[in-house]
Amino acid sequence: MACNILFVEDEGRGVTPYFSALRKLGHTCELARDGDEAIDKLMNKNFDLICLDVMFPSGDSIRKGAESRQAGLELLAKIRSNRVDNCSSKIQVIVLTAVMDEEIEEQMRALGVTEYLKKPVSYKIAIQTINNALTKQRVLSAYP
Repeated sequence: MACNILFVEDEGRGVTPYFSALRKLGHTCELARDGDEAIDKLMNKNFDLICLDVMFPSGDSIRKGAESRQAGLELLAKIRSNRVDNCSSKIQVIVLTAVMDEEIEEQMRALGVTEYLKKPVSYKIAIQTINNALTKQRVLSAYP
């Protein structure tokens, strides 16, 4: 079953290598480079999974004045509190980040991320983690 995956990452070259492998598996991948673009895509398309960086330009849609180093945390909090139209508050989220801040990691885990991967992460581990999350999503959606 094909799934829609949104990557929220301002450094697209860091995640676009995953796109070809995921597309070969039948999935669609889209990239949002900042908070405004992420919110817009989430409001206008149904995604099955978000691969989220912690640090990216927040834009105006997340929270005015939000630090870019916490934009991912702010976006996740907004999603989990059901403040993004058309986006399930229970959507699976995999964090892919180079931010090594234990406090932010703890806060994101508390908001229910599926997995928290610290860059550099091997290509094989990233694809396997994404595929496992999508498999879990299909199983859960088969049993409402």
